[in-house]
Amino acid sequence: MMTIDEYLQKVDDCIAKGPFKDNWESLSDFKMPEWYKQGRFGLFIHWGVYSVPATESEWYPRQMYLKGTKSWAHRVKTYGETGDYRQVVAQFNPTEFDADEWLDIFKKSGAKYIMPVAEHHDGVKMYKSELNRWNTVDLQTHRDYMQELHEACDRHDIGFLCSNHRAEHFWFLNGARKNCPHSEVSRGEYPDLYGPAALHTTGNPYDNEKCPPTEEWCRDWLASACEMIDRNRPLAVYFDWWINKPEFKPYLKKFLAYYYNRGAEWGKEVAVFYKVGAIMPGCAIFDVERGQIDGISPVLWQNDTAIAKNSWGYTEGNKFKTPYEILTNMIDVVSKNGCYMLNVGPKANGKICDEEKAVLLSVGEWLEKNGEAIYGTSPFAVYGEGKTQKQGSFKENFRYGKQDYRFTYKTGAIYVFVMSDKPVKQHIVKSLRQGGEGGICYNIQKVEVLGYDNPVRFEQDKKSFRFQIEGEIDRSIPLCIKLSID
Repeated sequence: MMTIDEYLQKVDDCIAKGPFKDNWESLSDFKMPEWYKQGRFGLFIHWGVYSVPATESEWYPRQMYLKGTKSWAHRVKTYGETGDYRQVVAQFNPTEFDADEWLDIFKKSGAKYIMPVAEHHDGVKMYKSELNRWNTVDLQTHRDYMQELHEACDRHDIGFLCSNHRAEHFWFLNGARKNCPHSEVSRGEYPDLYGPAALHTTGNPYDNEKCPPTEEWCRDWLASACEMIDRNRPLAVYFDWWINKPEFKPYLKKFLAYYYNRGAEWGKEVAVFYKVGAIMPGCAIFDVERGQIDGISPVLWQNDTAIAKNSWGYTEGNKFKTPYEILTNMIDVVSKNGCYMLNVGPKANGKICDEEKAVLLSVGEWLEKNGEAIYGTSPFAVYGEGKTQKQGSFKENFRYGKQDYRFTYKTGAIYVFVMSDKPVKQHIVKSLRQGGEGGICYNIQKVEVLGYDNPVRFEQDKKSFRFQIEGEIDRSIPLCIKLSID
């Protein structure tokens, strides 16, 4: 085993020798990876010990210690009044997991990269660790799932990323201190599994935002995050929201410098995804969880969302989005200069459930026809038009009206996405009217529906661009109209 101090010395040595230093001026030399600009669509994967109960959400390890939750009731029924998360850990044994089977599905979905959770809030690492024994190689599975997935990604020519949620582990299991005096947390047992489980002086486990991380925890977080990239060599790393705490700031800058320097050593373009202002603009990639923005961003950004509406991990009560909902969400994001990260929550046994598999294959079929309008595109002069607008995290829109359109652009082509699934006799797009400012000056040479042979009749004047699609056509998924221009 390696100590935290030993790993942090390794981090400092790398920063001292590398081109990136742990200050914002140096970190602003970050360059957006070309693979990310071109890819536009990837898959998040929430899968780990928390998948075993298949109850409520991937926050089961926290909620099992909070009275009144479904997870609390499940814990008592399944593991007894004094049941602990360590018993759940002991049950994780995904004998049906096959990395190549996953990657075959993911390849067919059209995803260009995947981002499995390497460590969630529960503190169990899905890869070999020299810093903590609670990792899947040293547990009963004796398997390094990140390594298996990375090797499968290489075989299928898909990028490998990973996410780290350890910051929140500082307080994640604090309900045990408040509500379960006989728990292993309260008795001080297995602290390397349960973490600090910090409880605010109010005694309210929901007051975690008032409970700042200690220096000891920030050092643990930095060493763990750096070991994760050294073991797994991901092309990008995602962090959840709690790294925006001011106590993390100096350690976060060290992580960025270390990771960017390591990327330079590997000869790889790497990136970090962050939320809610945790990192200075221009030093990493901004992420919006289950949400949207209301205009075109001048810099590339990311939306992350899930196929399931109620959970990121697999549960027996998951409610799933339709392909239409997911595709319109993706289109809206890309039209605003974003990249789309769609989450899958496999079962504890290692299988992807039928509902999510069907959605992934439907998305892939659509991208096979319409991918040229998504991959490697740029925003048009305006992202689209219509009345549907939302902005911010946890504000997803699933329905669009007949006046809603979105645009993307490549040299020589404008792509118009029909967002409504309702039949329309004549589509009227004001943004593509003839004219200079507020219109287009290009000559429209051809108009076609991607993936279909249906003829398209069109006309354009100074008021609008109008088109009609002849014959029968599937309206259950978004249509993409390609305008070849000169």
